[in-house]
Amino acid sequence: MTNLPSIKQLQYLIAVHQHQHFGRAASACYIGQSTLSSAIQNLEENLGVQLIERENRSLMFTSIGEEVVAKAKQIINDTMSVKELTRSHLHPLSGTLTLGVIPTIASFVAAPLYCYCKETFKDLDLVLVEDTSDNLLDKLEHGHIDIALLALPYETGRFHTQILAKDKFYLVKHKDYPIDESVDYNALPEHSVFLLEREHCMTGHALSACNLERASCINPFEAANLHTLLSMVEYKLGVTFLPQMAINAGILDAKPLVATSSGADAHRDVGLIWRKTTGRIGDFRLFSDKVGEFLRTCSTVGSEEPQ
Repeated sequence: MTNLPSIKQLQYLIAVHQHQHFGRAASACYIGQSTLSSAIQNLEENLGVQLIERENRSLMFTSIGEEVVAKAKQIINDTMSVKELTRSHLHPLSGTLTLGVIPTIASFVAAPLYCYCKETFKDLDLVLVEDTSDNLLDKLEHGHIDIALLALPYETGRFHTQILAKDKFYLVKHKDYPIDESVDYNALPEHSVFLLEREHCMTGHALSACNLERASCINPFEAANLHTLLSMVEYKLGVTFLPQMAINAGILDAKPLVATSSGADAHRDVGLIWRKTTGRIGDFRLFSDKVGEFLRTCSTVGSEEPQ
């Protein structure tokens, strides 16, 4: 029988690659450094190639070592998928599920979503992680989160995407700001449109959905959060765009601001994404169905236009 590398050896190799240090990798794996070094050496002897060049206190992965690490990650992910698949089959939506959520969704639904999931999925321990889209995709790829709630469109080609709801955009202005509510957005005054920093995907979604193409309309100031954004609007310095989800959550309550529909199809999609290799597809589809119902209530227009 062929003497194959063990899963544990591959995990140790990945840890060394991640930490670029034998001592830190050993600590992360909760073993002694000598145990880890011996396991890596046995792996190299088994494969018949040098994976890591060692010199004094430094190390460098060889070219074949880099390829083996990439393949090892695939093997570990596939092995985890087997375990996830059987657990999901025996106990649907149980155990821990780590859900990443972008700030421009989490700000409005994180707390009620958490409560909804606790009530709906009795055996599920939901852990929420708030971060930007790019960071969540990286965490998803490396297994630090199980699933992510994003605003779309966004480049998620290597993951499975499940769209759950449409979140309509509104023009928000001070009630006394001197523009007509039916104004052509590209005819807005120079530097009158305030938006979030570019790493917040809501900026790109708003510009695209509302067909705002005239760059001189946009103020060079970029807000780090929505409260700063609204303070600029409240002082009659200009206007902004907000999704229905934010308005339904009461972000305009007690403020002298009004929201006007940005058009029938001005919206962002809200969806869940997960790794295509996961063994928890059954779990995630069940989760999507229920969370989709919840999100559609958060992004639904009421009987009257928001004021």
